[in-house]
Amino acid sequence: MSIEENKEELKQNDNNLSDKDDDLLKNLKITINDKTTKEPENEIKIDENKKEEEINNKYIKKYKSNDSRLYGITFQSSIESNLINFAVSSLNISKDNNITLLSFKQEELDEEEEEGETNLNNIINTQINPIKLKSQVKCEFPVSSILFSPHEENKNLLISTSDILSLYSYEEEQLNLKVAFKRRTKDYNGPLTSSDWSRANKAIIGVSSVDGTCSIWDLNKLVEKYMIIAHDKEVYDISLGQDEFIFMSTGADGSVRLFDSRQANSSSIIFETRDESPMTRLKWNLVNPNFILTVIVDKNEIYILDQRKLSAPYGILKVHTNVVNNAIWAPQSNSNLISVSDDKSALLWDIYCDSKKPEEFIMKYEAEYEIENVAWGDVTQNWIGIIDGNQAEILRIQ
Repeated sequence: MSIEENKEELKQNDNNLSDKDDDLLKNLKITINDKTTKEPENEIKIDENKKEEEINNKYIKKYKSNDSRLYGITFQSSIESNLINFAVSSLNISKDNNITLLSFKQEELDEEEEEGETNLNNIINTQINPIKLKSQVKCEFPVSSILFSPHEENKNLLISTSDILSLYSYEEEQLNLKVAFKRRTKDYNGPLTSSDWSRANKAIIGVSSVDGTCSIWDLNKLVEKYMIIAHDKEVYDISLGQDEFIFMSTGADGSVRLFDSRQANSSSIIFETRDESPMTRLKWNLVNPNFILTVIVDKNEIYILDQRKLSAPYGILKVHTNVVNNAIWAPQSNSNLISVSDDKSALLWDIYCDSKKPEEFIMKYEAEYEIENVAWGDVTQNWIGIIDGNQAEILRIQ
């Protein structure tokens, strides 16, 4: 079923959100095509005449690692003195790994823009505003995910998953390991695949594992609160909701499952692929929690699910010409998402697009190598980070 066929019904259903949610949507929603809607102050502005052009004319910053294949990327949820901090992690199989903290100032980019500096090569190679390496820590095993806290109160905390869950703190220009967590039982102690930070409780973290389990950790007590056997096969991703006890997971069995950690012995299967194809990525839209996106392993498809109507996907985005590696929702929108693929492209979508072909992307960026990962910061809303090969590219859209 196409997005166009479901669009009007879903828009009407969204009117049933609570007043609080409705106010949130009015303040944060990106309105790309609706020219009659008042533009939010924090809107990411996209030139209507340049929807399908590559965004190479926007500002791009690059960091290249000399000795590592990069994989993880995350933005710190804070901007101080116009300084943007972000972290990347490596995925080396045969040698040691690392987590690297980097930063750059966006103020100087604004000045360049006002002065009309638009030459892309000059922007990438400029020494006026380089990306700076601030701190680096070594890890023995490949890092499957890194994530800064989304909360202002503990914005300097970062978690990583590999063979174990680790908690780092960024203090005095250094990234330091605080805790390497130990799981309750040796029977379920497989490598970890992904993690998510609760938006409802700054101390709650969810982690998925290849051993079929999901774990909920309490940073205040530094313990594993719950360990749930979530799937019969590997769990590849976990996504926490607006309630600290509710989360979803997906993995090798091709299902999306909904859990309440207070009732660990039960779950609901809310979606399954017809051929049981594994799903590698799962993201809950936190502006409108009715929306879920999933990525199918080794396919060029992104499934958009609507919890109010799960008999069939709300839409399937199938434009990438090679495997989709990740897709994430815009943090301030109920309808925008970005996807990255082995076809070397990053595509920006609006599932409420009013064009005649709503399943076409609205912006595109072509990278040098296959793009494996993507991040979109809660606070740094006009910056998107992608990982391709041994480099991180930070793309500015406005």
